[in-house]
Amino acid sequence: MELKNRIFAASNERLKRLLFVATLMCSRVFAQADVHSPYSIYGIGQMADKAVNAKLKGMGGLTNAMSGSGLINLGNPASYARIDSLAFLFDAGMYFKTSTFSTSNQSEKSANASFDHIAVAFGLTPWWKMALGVQPYSTLGYKMVVNTTDEQVGNYATAFEGSGGLNQARIGNAFKIGKHFSIGANVNYVFGDSESLTTLYFPDSSYILGTRRGIDLMVSSFKFDYGLLYTGRIGSEYTLSVGATYDQRVTLSGKQTTFVRTIANDMETPLEYLIDTISYNVDESTSMTVPQSFGVGVALQRDNRWTIGADFNWTQWSKFAYKGGITDSLCDAWRVSVGAEYMPTYSSISNYFRKASYRIGGFYEHTYINIREVPIAKMGLTMGVSLPLPRSLSKVNVALEVGRCGTKRESLIQEGYMKVNVGISVFERWFMKRKYK
Repeated sequence: MELKNRIFAASNERLKRLLFVATLMCSRVFAQADVHSPYSIYGIGQMADKAVNAKLKGMGGLTNAMSGSGLINLGNPASYARIDSLAFLFDAGMYFKTSTFSTSNQSEKSANASFDHIAVAFGLTPWWKMALGVQPYSTLGYKMVVNTTDEQVGNYATAFEGSGGLNQARIGNAFKIGKHFSIGANVNYVFGDSESLTTLYFPDSSYILGTRRGIDLMVSSFKFDYGLLYTGRIGSEYTLSVGATYDQRVTLSGKQTTFVRTIANDMETPLEYLIDTISYNVDESTSMTVPQSFGVGVALQRDNRWTIGADFNWTQWSKFAYKGGITDSLCDAWRVSVGAEYMPTYSSISNYFRKASYRIGGFYEHTYINIREVPIAKMGLTMGVSLPLPRSLSKVNVALEVGRCGTKRESLIQEGYMKVNVGISVFERWFMKRKYK
């Protein structure tokens, strides 16, 4: 058992430092519909984007300074204050993603689709607005095998597999302060479960049993984020918005079940036999420290014809702590986003496509992963369109994102992807007195 513990430690160390060596068996890693990203093995998984609305995704993921009478921007709770006081808003969406994962000599494809978000917002008074929403918080989706040679035991393989993720349900309130300022806060309930498995196989020896270690994490806790927004006129045609957001550092609590078992099978055999359970700990209390983050943004709008904006976001991932996750390759993350929106003719009643809104944007992200002094970066270009529904203020929003994450340096993996977000924004008037003749 001491030898297997040493092998476990050595295998994890290689994974932390190298991620996936060139001997990665890509056919096992990526030919799965539920593989989201091999980099989701770090921390608590791949974190969801701050921008969930398909409209904002089409503008490079801008959130910090974006607001409007018909927009639910969950990324900055202060933006709720600019929602139409007589309106009830509903927004929901999903995404479709195809990826190509490649090393210096191999490549495989993956595809998946998933729910993205659902949110509602409404006014309680002209100065007090509320929003509720549910969206993913983090996602685990990886399956990989690393082959290794050891002087004492010969060849062995380490299989890593993870699935599941965390979600967050939120309720937010925003208040107008005077004519130009608004403040807001979200109370987020983070919940969900994830499973991580690490299995040792010894294909060259029939006398050494395989060993599997599993961690099943269930989280149920609260976190908070805050927002500030300034909106003012510049002349008679232009509106300037400046926004700031802050996510509080918080400790999420949960339960964790861990086990270590010996098994009999090999990697090529679908059946396996449980030989013995070495340890099994059920529902142990655990916690993780989610770091603080802040963001700033600016947006300039000319009436309802066009909008341009830019965002900067930073998260202190170097302070993340969780004993069940890989944390020593984490670093502080930052992201820069730019975007623009154009509407040809806001009041057009003759040409449908001149009433649509068109968007373009881009972003560069220094992610929270740094392996062997190689930072994992992500970059992408976006475009989108909002198609108005007949005789309604509601719209169908579509966004396309084409990007790249990772690198082929140091035998690492690079992901090239295309992602399509589709959402519907429903705008209904409430509290209006109707006149009948």
